[in-house]
Amino acid sequence: MKNSILKKVVRLITNNFGLKILAVIVSCGLWIVVDNSNDPLVTDTYYNIPVEIINADLVTNEGKVYDVLDGTDVVNVTVKGKKTVLQYVSKEDIRAVADMSELTLMNTIGIKVSSARSNSELDFKTNIDSVKLSIENKRSVQKPINVTTSGEPAQGYVVGEVKPSQNVVRFSGPESLIEEIDHVDAVISVDDYSSDINTSAELKLYDAENNEIKNSSIKMNITTVNVAVTILGTKIVPLSFVVPDQPANGYVVNGEPFSMPETVTIAGRNSVLDGISKIVISDPALSVEDRTESMTAVINVRKYLPTGVQFADSSFGGNVSVTVGIEQLVTRELRIPATSGHFAAGFGAGSNPDDLKLTLRELENQEYYTIRISGTKAAVDAVNAEDVIGVIDMNALLEKLGLTEWVPGIYQGEITFNDVLDYVTLEQPYQMTIVLEAIEEEADGNNNE
Repeated sequence: MKNSILKKVVRLITNNFGLKILAVIVSCGLWIVVDNSNDPLVTDTYYNIPVEIINADLVTNEGKVYDVLDGTDVVNVTVKGKKTVLQYVSKEDIRAVADMSELTLMNTIGIKVSSARSNSELDFKTNIDSVKLSIENKRSVQKPINVTTSGEPAQGYVVGEVKPSQNVVRFSGPESLIEEIDHVDAVISVDDYSSDINTSAELKLYDAENNEIKNSSIKMNITTVNVAVTILGTKIVPLSFVVPDQPANGYVVNGEPFSMPETVTIAGRNSVLDGISKIVISDPALSVEDRTESMTAVINVRKYLPTGVQFADSSFGGNVSVTVGIEQLVTRELRIPATSGHFAAGFGAGSNPDDLKLTLRELENQEYYTIRISGTKAAVDAVNAEDVIGVIDMNALLEKLGLTEWVPGIYQGEITFNDVLDYVTLEQPYQMTIVLEAIEEEADGNNNE
């Protein structure tokens, strides 16, 4: 009985078996078509997804550094999935990872993509398959920071001290790249400034040909530096030279020494510059001892600048050429008109007492008084005897003699000459004899006897 029933079931299943299998396949296909028509598969592309490199310490712990080549650390990711799933996925959900533990002998790492949302229901495809790396030994160096200025301050001002908060920068990176770095610059603009500047400047790396080097694999301990720039006022002042001694006997220095240049432009705080009218230089190189001819010397005047002052032109080293003229001494005899009286032309006595008669004995019955002067030919020739005035200062003589008032007597007083003789030398001091006499009263003819 049981066998009969089993046979009937087998015949039922196997009867038209091919048709029955076909029906099952068609049914499944229809189900898939219906299902996809309700929730179809779609794709979406997310651009510029950064690739995260993990386990980088496997390289860096060996004293090496890596650099990503050809921009392979950024990928575009195409995601495929059901529409109802993909509609909730955003760019922020996409993560691309390159595991340094999977580094190949070709220095490449495969890129694996995942999603923070519905990851198992999505398929991913990237425009590039792997990150390409350059791996080198790590090198660390330090270099000085070259702080410079650009532009020009306001008219009448120059740049003084430029002082950074620190003078060196330390950086590290791939050895081949670090070797290219020739200098580190920081530039401050001073355009139209008339007061001090305190600011920060970006540090920039350059090669020997002054091409800027930019690479994210170079790590710097600082990227900016604070800089204080002093802005100084300027002033043009003459140079004045002091000759420390005299030339050979019978010779004289001919006028003031002159230099090329004759003036310098100095810079400093305006409060300091206001008190400077000239730069005085007394240098051993200006010695004319025993000389009989003019001389020229090169002197560096920088050390004679007052405290707080510098040259406005930083390229000027301070050397000037100084010439000291020397010529033979010329002597000349002057015949000065011998007139006397109170500040008269020629000779006189200043402040002579009113109640005494004053006579300069050397001028009595004389038309001229002779003196001898010496100096350069030009200076001696320039003196006109008619312009010379000689005066005896009676007040100074009274004090010198220790007297309180003048009394009749005979005195000796030194002659002081006016500025006509300032550029020549008197051959000797000149004195005159002063005679003071009581004034005789005239008899009054109208008195009654």
